[in-house]
Amino acid sequence: MTKRLRYLVFLILMLSSVSLMAQMRGNLASSVGVSGGYVEDGFGVMGTFNFHPNRFKYFQISVLAAFAEDGPTDIPYNIFTIQPGLYYRVYISPRRGFSLFVGGGGLFGYEVINNGSNELPNGALIDAESQFIYGGYLGAEAEFALSNDFSLLIKANEYYHINSDVGNFYPYAGLGLRYFLF
Repeated sequence: MTKRLRYLVFLILMLSSVSLMAQMRGNLASSVGVSGGYVEDGFGVMGTFNFHPNRFKYFQISVLAAFAEDGPTDIPYNIFTIQPGLYYRVYISPRRGFSLFVGGGGLFGYEVINNGSNELPNGALIDAESQFIYGGYLGAEAEFALSNDFSLLIKANEYYHINSDVGNFYPYAGLGLRYFLF
């Protein structure tokens, strides 16, 4: 191979790899979000990080902190979980800037019952204990574009805690904002 031909092949490979990287970067995006809302018997706050490999799906890792009291007995409990998951876009309205995603994943975390104490103020003892929990969830997210970088977010998740003393099924519904990093 002559020196010119090697140079030409090298130049073509460099230009095509730069073009490929630009196309890939154009499809890749990340976003962060925060929402607050209803959990069973209380209030929850969720933070999310999303990695969007394309426009049709994203990988999400979220953190939920729930603060509640058991309805009839007024026993306080808190749930803190981390949830890795995958979401798919099922509907888009480009003119209105609306998208709907559904997904799910696993979860693990910790539940704190009665601030870690087994005794109630009246002297009664609680059988339930603070413990590590795990399970899965299904969720839906509606996104309304406010600008190129910000979106209004409506979230609804249904959690299934396999080993929870609070209850196996646990809902979350919240409203928040999402910011696209790039």
